[in-house]
Amino acid sequence: MAENKQKRESRHSNPPAPRHIAVIGCWHQGVVAAACLADLGYDVLGADHDSKRVASLNAGKAPLFEPGLDKLLQKAARSGRLKFTTDVANAVIGIREVLIMFDTPVDENDQSDLSEIFSTAAEIAPQLENDSVLFVTAQVPVGTCDKIAAIIREKNPSVKFGIAYSPENLRLGQAIDRFVDPAMPVIGADDERTLDRVEQLLAPLKVNWVRVNLRTAEMAKHALNAFLATSVAFANEIGNLCDEVGADGKRLAEVLRLEERVGRKAMLFPGLGFSGGTLARDMQTLRGLGRQYGLDTLMLDGIWESNRIQNRLVVRKLKKAVGKLDNVPVAVLGLTYKPDTSTLRRSVALEIIGDLLKAGMKVSAHDPMADRGEVAAQTGFKFCEDVYEALKGAQAMVLITGWADYRKLDFKRVKKAMARPVIIDVNNMLDADKLESLGFTYLDIGRGRKA
Repeated sequence: MAENKQKRESRHSNPPAPRHIAVIGCWHQGVVAAACLADLGYDVLGADHDSKRVASLNAGKAPLFEPGLDKLLQKAARSGRLKFTTDVANAVIGIREVLIMFDTPVDENDQSDLSEIFSTAAEIAPQLENDSVLFVTAQVPVGTCDKIAAIIREKNPSVKFGIAYSPENLRLGQAIDRFVDPAMPVIGADDERTLDRVEQLLAPLKVNWVRVNLRTAEMAKHALNAFLATSVAFANEIGNLCDEVGADGKRLAEVLRLEERVGRKAMLFPGLGFSGGTLARDMQTLRGLGRQYGLDTLMLDGIWESNRIQNRLVVRKLKKAVGKLDNVPVAVLGLTYKPDTSTLRRSVALEIIGDLLKAGMKVSAHDPMADRGEVAAQTGFKFCEDVYEALKGAQAMVLITGWADYRKLDFKRVKKAMARPVIIDVNNMLDADKLESLGFTYLDIGRGRKA
């Protein structure tokens, strides 16, 4: 992190000539991009339909927690290089570089909802300047950029513009560093001039961009996430077998990573299934393409089913450890999609809580950073601001989101608060030997321990 911070600061020695940029869609990735581009010396206008969000952004407050983001927003606002508006239609007037950066929502079946992207394209089309470049980084199904271009041409037949796509490199908790130092630096467009314009725009990042055509760029994120989803499903099935035979799936993952054909960063540690909508969205996109073109996607279908079943592991382990679950109190620690973010959107914790409630359990929950507005919108469980209050009387603790705070709990106090000292740690993050020495029944995933 420190190295990346130095990299960001060093780039300020040769800032780009002032240039105006519009960023359309200001939730997570759009806000990160707007703040980073302003920090690099651009004049940035962020546009979003949500008036409450825009007011908060103009006050220097991001719509969700991201380390360093509020500070960057406030710095950019003080410089006068960053402003936000709800006037989306007119935000593109006089601006020839327009970034479309919606965080594409998904429905309950993990299908992308593109309605806001398409309606916004129609909204900005009449005001779009000639010789504009639309740079799309919203995570969308392959072919979406062509549809955006068609909508703009329908609404404004005379306007000349280029359209480019880059797979978003956003990672919750590391979003600023991932923007300035993308893990997959790819730009797609179907003409060289548009590619040149986008590279010029992003030149202050000093990144070597790989150029591909438009649909290859759109396909890249689908393929990456399907590969990662395959790794997760594989690791979980191996981990489940490890639990049965007494092998250590975590150590096994470390061994497999030694093989150069696997790699040292391979996603091989057993745990829960993938969540958050990102991997799931792209899996559904690829499965949908198979149906559209009449192709069997047997491997993708199998991964989808394997992942769906994996998250039921928590209930299975609870039944073995506790017995009958009806009316049994359980504490769930961690509600957010992952540590270092505040959003509950597509969180696996909510899915698991739903399973616990269906089993008849009484659920109390805690999270140190969860957006309290999103928490208030949930029903069926009690949210506690104090973690020990959430644990009071519980017959089991299920640790889901791997917040560092939970490593620092006073486990003697935890044991006194609980009615039965059972811990299910889906991230394998706690010290098993220490907890077992304190008298806990400690269950992780894929490490060879049985209830």
